Amino acid sequence: MNEAVLTPEEIVVVGAGMVAHRFVESLMSRAVRPMHVTVIGDEGLRPYERVGLTGVFDGVTPAELELDRSVFDDFRVRFMADDRALHIDRSRRTIRTRSRRRIDYDTLVLATGSYAARVDADGADLPGCFVYRTLEDVQRLKAFVEQRGRALGRPLRGAVIGGGLLGVEVAGALQGMGVEPTVVQHSERLMSAQLDAAGGAMLERLLEAQGISVRTQSCTTRLDADDDGAVSTVEFQDGSVERADVVVFAVGVRPRDELARNAGLQVDPRGGVIIDERCSTSDPHILAIGEVASFDSRCVGLVAPGYAMAEVAATRLLGGDAVFPGYDDSSKLRLSGVDVASFGDAMATTPNAIDVVYTDPVAGVYKKLVLSADTQTLLGGILVGDATAYGALRPLVGSRLGAEPAAYLLPVTGEEAPRSDQAQTTYVATVEKIGGRELIRLDRENAGMSERTAS
Repeated sequence: MNEAVLTPEEIVVVGAGMVAHRFVESLMSRAVRPMHVTVIGDEGLRPYERVGLTGVFDGVTPAELELDRSVFDDFRVRFMADDRALHIDRSRRTIRTRSRRRIDYDTLVLATGSYAARVDADGADLPGCFVYRTLEDVQRLKAFVEQRGRALGRPLRGAVIGGGLLGVEVAGALQGMGVEPTVVQHSERLMSAQLDAAGGAMLERLLEAQGISVRTQSCTTRLDADDDGAVSTVEFQDGSVERADVVVFAVGVRPRDELARNAGLQVDPRGGVIIDERCSTSDPHILAIGEVASFDSRCVGLVAPGYAMAEVAATRLLGGDAVFPGYDDSSKLRLSGVDVASFGDAMATTPNAIDVVYTDPVAGVYKKLVLSADTQTLLGGILVGDATAYGALRPLVGSRLGAEPAAYLLPVTGEEAPRSDQAQTTYVATVEKIGGRELIRLDRENAGMSERTAS
């Protein structure tokens, strides 16, 4: 790929999501030479905070979700809403849009994002079946729940197909609208990309305690309709069924790379426009950022890596040198009453890594820190039931902890030290070998009161 620093004057951005907004903001706030930016967005809206869509169910308005309007109000920026780029002519460096406009570029930035996938099952497009990706998706889901609830005259039953981070959040949103939700996960545990087996089991307990049912190891094969034609049941591979008046698919996203494919850019076989560490594609005049970009054969549906790519691309266009450091997979669940976070090498894939684990089943808490073999360097961690330490721990990944691991794992009560006649709480460390790896457990032992034991 071309390593030359580009200094274009006409910049075209295809896509108007959060990552595109961040790119334009970074570029325009630092530009000192004349630049003109055209942004093409296929939604009829200005950029909005997609990660905050769940708030719509709590009364958050589209205007409240909108990102800083001044970025696209800059006189150097032209925003084309409700249009779509249909064709890239790389030889002429032009874009043709749905509105039949032709736009010239010196540098093209692809920020087309991704689209929500559905399961490959009969009935997946029945009325009452939704994806959860755009503001329009959420508004349609909310309207359907309200209308269907009135028509049936009873609380609705919902099924969320997909038990990842988004699926769990969607289940909470449905419950907030009075729907009785069930999370359906194909694998053996919830949030399998972020949590280990113990963390997934604890999350399942917390959700069920809040009235959210969970089905794991369940493969959806068919959705059936009632007499009104709307979805009514979900059938699984084992022949069992789940009643559902509304179904939301949260089975992941797919990069919107068709524009790049049709233009002959190099695309990963699993999807996504291939980029190098400087966000360059196989065409030196085209960059790609965000969820559409494939780096190290991965496309990641998180906003933080997209922001990092946006900063790299903007810095390059301003004549500077910057590289994308790789994906930060850290994530935090947004669900009232259920605290979950994962960061760094949470699954302990680093050779000779050591797990330090604290579990309190009664309180619904599971915490794990992954440390280097000498127990001095933090590699990652999982926090379920109590993620208050997330903000302090996440920046320390790759660094020395600076304190005993127990200081980050054990609960802080804020109480004075107990008197000699009060129950004393102690934590006993035990070392186990699991699968050839070392695991340190912090077991809670109480004298004079019922025990809470770690498992």
